[in-house]
Amino acid sequence: MNVFKKCLREEFGKNRYRHYVRICEEEMEQKEEKPSRLEDKEIYKDMYEILHRKSEEYIDERVQSLTDVLFTAVQIGKKFGTVLAFYIAANILLLALGLDYYVTCISLALMGVCFIYKLIEFLSNKYCFIDAYLIMIYKSVLEKLAGHSVGE
Repeated sequence: MNVFKKCLREEFGKNRYRHYVRICEEEMEQKEEKPSRLEDKEIYKDMYEILHRKSEEYIDERVQSLTDVLFTAVQIGKKFGTVLAFYIAANILLLALGLDYYVTCISLALMGVCFIYKLIEFLSNKYCFIDAYLIMIYKSVLEKLAGHSVGE
């Protein structure tokens, strides 16, 4: 599960998250000529309705949590290059050592499994367009609520 999906499901629950995804998919199928304002979207209004009842401290916590999520998403992308380089170097080194055939095969298989996990993590976070769109809406709602609570 990508970090955006995890954040949204934690905040709004599985059912509401699925509802938001369905709305996004419907919007994308309609291919509007002129995109509507973010504040006019059903998802924005629903998120705002849920979050505007929350306390200022809660909103501040969610803003900090969202900042952490965005940082984590960026770090996953940055670290993948290092993971890939390490994986290639470790494979070359392991093959060059000339260890017992079974030890080499088991080691390569274990490293392969770890690499596949990191690859799936990277790809699921890189190509999560709908979740990134939902996070953008969520961020806008939080910014508006944080702005109102500061001005009051």
